[in-house]
Amino acid sequence: MDEGRYACVRLFSGLDKPLTYSVPARFAGVVRAGCIVRVPLRGGVGAGVITRLSSSPEEAGKFKIRPILELVQNLRALTPDLLDLAFWIKDYYASSMQSVFESMIPAVVRSGRGELALKEIHMPVRPDLGVLESLRRRAPRQYEIVSFFLANSSPVLKSELCDKFSLSAVDSLVDKGVLKETSRRVKRTAYDDELSSAETIPSSGHVLNDEQSAAFSDISKLLDSKKYATHLLYGVTGSGKTEIYIHAMRKVLSEGGSCIFLVPEIALTPQTVGRLRSRLGDCGAGLVVWHSGLSDGQRLDAWRDLADGSARVVVGARSCIFAPLSNLRLIVVDEEHDTAYKQDKAPRYNARDVAVVRARLCGALCLLGSATPSLETLYNTKRKKYSVSRISKRIDGCVLPTVMIADMRREKGGAVLSRLLLDKLADRLDKGQQSILFLNRRGYAKVYECPDCGYVAECPHCSVSMTWHRGRGIVKCHICGYEARAPMLCPKCGSERAKWRGYGTQKIENLIADAFPSARVGRMDADAMRRRDDYRRVLGDFRRGKLDILIGTQMIAKGLDFPRVTLVGLVDADISLHMPSFRAAERTYQLIVQVAGRAGRGDGAGEVVIQTRTPEAIPIQYAKRDDMESFLEEELQNRKEFAYPPFRRIVRQLFKSRNPDKLSYYAEEFAKAAEKRLGNICEIRGPSPAPIEKIEDFYHWQLWYFCGNVSAVVSELVKLRAEFPLDEDVSDVLDSDPVD
Repeated sequence: MDEGRYACVRLFSGLDKPLTYSVPARFAGVVRAGCIVRVPLRGGVGAGVITRLSSSPEEAGKFKIRPILELVQNLRALTPDLLDLAFWIKDYYASSMQSVFESMIPAVVRSGRGELALKEIHMPVRPDLGVLESLRRRAPRQYEIVSFFLANSSPVLKSELCDKFSLSAVDSLVDKGVLKETSRRVKRTAYDDELSSAETIPSSGHVLNDEQSAAFSDISKLLDSKKYATHLLYGVTGSGKTEIYIHAMRKVLSEGGSCIFLVPEIALTPQTVGRLRSRLGDCGAGLVVWHSGLSDGQRLDAWRDLADGSARVVVGARSCIFAPLSNLRLIVVDEEHDTAYKQDKAPRYNARDVAVVRARLCGALCLLGSATPSLETLYNTKRKKYSVSRISKRIDGCVLPTVMIADMRREKGGAVLSRLLLDKLADRLDKGQQSILFLNRRGYAKVYECPDCGYVAECPHCSVSMTWHRGRGIVKCHICGYEARAPMLCPKCGSERAKWRGYGTQKIENLIADAFPSARVGRMDADAMRRRDDYRRVLGDFRRGKLDILIGTQMIAKGLDFPRVTLVGLVDADISLHMPSFRAAERTYQLIVQVAGRAGRGDGAGEVVIQTRTPEAIPIQYAKRDDMESFLEEELQNRKEFAYPPFRRIVRQLFKSRNPDKLSYYAEEFAKAAEKRLGNICEIRGPSPAPIEKIEDFYHWQLWYFCGNVSAVVSELVKLRAEFPLDEDVSDVLDSDPVD
């Protein structure tokens, strides 16, 4: 209902319950559910979202109903499906409505900031001779301005005009009607120059092959049904999944619909934006970018374009699933398996799962794409919950890269880079081809250890070792960010034999520079990518051939398409394999396949070198043979044996406190209460210390709930938390479907 005398408002801060206000006559027919408004509070004024309009007051009680004061934005912040989605997220992820709104609506929008408008001055008509003569005699400064416009007929920015002439003289001429002042909206567009020559082929130049055509036919039928569906596009790396996405988007846009395109990493956004802007430019739909790296101005203008319908395509990372699009017909989730879609703070939503729910709420198609789908998604296809299209070959006759394993146990002297990988790099440099080196660990060295006294440099605030950043001469905690000067001697016993062990991307960069002094090397990790446009700059240089070797962490492991890359090296493929997680094998397999998929996407044949100390490991062997079906079959059997996802769901409860004794006591007491309350609907494991027990001086314990129905368990846990009095020094959070 979009008409009513009373509005139910949820505040952005303060009470996490609805308040009722009256709608003044001046707002009748203007305010709607989903609008942001300012309202009176006992302590002043607050802002919030109208969640419902009605003809009678709700939950007003004995309090006097006061009127809404102001409409913060003239556009609706949340469409009807987004309002429904907000309540679903609140309940499913056990979050406050405040945290949900903060995720869904950008702060710059909630604040009420308006669009950027530039004031321009122009002369609408030439003054008659009498006016000119009067100005010349009585107002010589104004006459100078008029003479300027007689010689320059184009509009001039008021700020620039006032640099040449006085503000009072300009305003006087405006008051007299000799000059006219107008405002022009200035749009701050992200990546407006991201159009590479390789991506400017018109749509008619892209012809789908047989497998692509079959997949698009499946997707087209689902779009024609105008009903909700989730479909998996399961294709090997380099098989042209993006081309199918584009065809589907063109179909939706031609029929007046709108689209969301999700990518897991900001690093993927510039390349995707360039391709989509080029290929969808003739659809007249408008495309905007949406992710955390935008400036406030870019974010506000993107939001306004989406909210008023100027743009019908949005591309971006996790939060772009909340774009206020109307007539949403298609949501694409590229690299759907990626854990970057999971948010690590409240509300702890997974954008892939939220995309499925939003598609269901508005009757759209959710199109999931991956070369290495998650086991949860594949299990849903086996249960016929999702439909699926398979693509088994790369486009244009390109073959999958040849995979070689370098057993690092056989390398001499504890070498970090194998002889095989160094030889392959030298060969690529001789041929003028490009290479990618992947290592999911940043910094120079991982552990500072003394063999005499056993000292290990650990963060004083977290239970993890410090990483050496050689270039800055510091040690840094990659959990909390604590920094200190790197030690020269053992701080405990003064030994000179203390040394750094392990390695990160910074050390690999130095080793490559020593081995190949003439090579042009770039590095992409959280330390190197400090400024907003660093991603674009480095990837742009690599795409244009200004770099020979690109070294990076997981931000270069997926989705990027560089035709000149013919060699990929995984420096340490064992890192993810030995993580304390039941998903370790799955992630290792996905990572190897995704990184390997960056090679051989152009004319040159691709090769992949996997460096490992466990070459016999199941994920590594299956990845080498490109045998995902066998890997999935074995991994699903292992999961089924222990009743892990996807055969059961998980809710994680994390307790934290600065006092470890209070923490363990309350975690154990809550576990007893939970067993009594939920023991018949789920299996409870724990409590136990978290894998990283201390973070930023807070200790962490956890409980795990294995269940068939997350919503039922979360609902009971929320009630139990309200009844169970935690000490003021102890807090807890619930995490539905955790990925770590």
